[in-house]
Amino acid sequence: MINLIDSPIKVSGAFFAAAVETLKEFNHLGQAVLDKHQIDTLDRSVYYPNQLRFDLFQAVYERFGDAGLEWVGLESPRQFISADDLQNSPMWIRLSAIELSPQVQKDPQELERYFLHFLEIYCEEISKILIASTKDADYPVGQFLHKHPSGLPLHYLVQVNSKLPRTYARWTLGTLQFNLRIHLPEGWDFKLTLNPELTRELTSHSEYFFNLDILPMAPDQNRAYCTLKDRLDCREALLKAALNQTFKQEQALKRVHEKTMESIRYAAAVQKNQLPQVSPRHGFKDLAVRWEPKDTIGGDTWWLSSEDSSGPVTLAVIDCTGHGVPGAMTAMLVSNALTRLFAENPLCTLESATAGIGEALSQSFGSFDKNSDVANGCDLVLIQQVPQSNQLRLGLAGIDVMHYRRAQKKLDWIESPRNGISANPSRDPPLQIQYLEYGRGDRLLICTDGLTDQVGGLERLRSFGYGRTKAVFEATQGKTVDEALSALVDAVEAWRGLNDRRDDLTLVCIDL
Repeated sequence: MINLIDSPIKVSGAFFAAAVETLKEFNHLGQAVLDKHQIDTLDRSVYYPNQLRFDLFQAVYERFGDAGLEWVGLESPRQFISADDLQNSPMWIRLSAIELSPQVQKDPQELERYFLHFLEIYCEEISKILIASTKDADYPVGQFLHKHPSGLPLHYLVQVNSKLPRTYARWTLGTLQFNLRIHLPEGWDFKLTLNPELTRELTSHSEYFFNLDILPMAPDQNRAYCTLKDRLDCREALLKAALNQTFKQEQALKRVHEKTMESIRYAAAVQKNQLPQVSPRHGFKDLAVRWEPKDTIGGDTWWLSSEDSSGPVTLAVIDCTGHGVPGAMTAMLVSNALTRLFAENPLCTLESATAGIGEALSQSFGSFDKNSDVANGCDLVLIQQVPQSNQLRLGLAGIDVMHYRRAQKKLDWIESPRNGISANPSRDPPLQIQYLEYGRGDRLLICTDGLTDQVGGLERLRSFGYGRTKAVFEATQGKTVDEALSALVDAVEAWRGLNDRRDDLTLVCIDL
């Protein structure tokens, strides 16, 4: 077994930063590890005992298993070099000097020699970073390239020596995944897996071995797509691990209440991190969103197509069955389904998108629904810009849209059928499609039923309703979209009074 206690090795604080960031939602947990080592604030330029890294990774592993370690690994290289400085790094300069010509790519032997040379340089530069980040090492620090025993072309073994146990190899896999993705030539993909037969734990260190297959990238993919997919897949696994931990803890709520809340808060951070970022390239004059789960995590979410997409801008507001942990899992499922569908086909239609969501729900809940009276699914509205026009295409499945026409000073309430998308999509009615003509300065409001269904009132309990929503929205036309949403939230909170929040709440206001 590896000896961590007696080792003199010290490691750069940059190695710990990603783990600390991952644990930031677990305030007392992350702080407890730092307090154990009498550290108030982690300094990336300072060298710390390797035991600190082990304790931090142990905290991540105990909460999230391999998924947590791999996420930390994906984030770790960012602590050493920023995206802006990447092309000035010695590795980038050396690797860019190797030409991968069309002639080389057509010759298997030349291609083999190219990647062998490429990976040798890559491992040399990574080893330099590892050596510079380690002091007083009592083992051979570095990353080393070997020909794979299979003898297959473009098939290699990458060895990484680490002062961590064998069980923490997924952290190193994450760092390899990130570095290979950003440095391999455009048009080339890879498959990276742990080689468990060769990986071993010695007294002084562990030797991790990884199978690396270099292969051409699929014609419809590129580096940006694969990088996004790597992160989405790892984030999804991390969220599932966090939520799974929450489910387990809820079985013994009285005994593990605090640990449950820690996991929920972390799941909330991951869920919030999945929400889209609006860019001027999306083309909206202005857009504001209020996303407020009833509990720490919830079944409401919203989604926006990538700013780099070659297809039309598409926005979705989604209200999944339930709230809390079950709602959050369904919301993650629907959001990831949309991301996958539009990554595979940027011209995806609203009908195809809802069909893909139905298929994802069916695969996840179909067999469960047969033995349950729970109707798993979601209400949603999809809004897609018709290219080169002042027209929007609306896909309505349970969520309404308000359209204020500025020139006419008129509010149109576009009602949706009261049906969503279920885990039995073959039984769902066809998606209702409407076309919306808009003028410059028009405004849209989309809200989930957490607003309209909220009960309150002084004389007798009633829902906030559509009439009050319409009145507040009309009265805020001279305000910004942020101010309009604040007015709606203030109004429903005043209406609610001391009554409990009824559901998750999502409001989206768009100036066109």
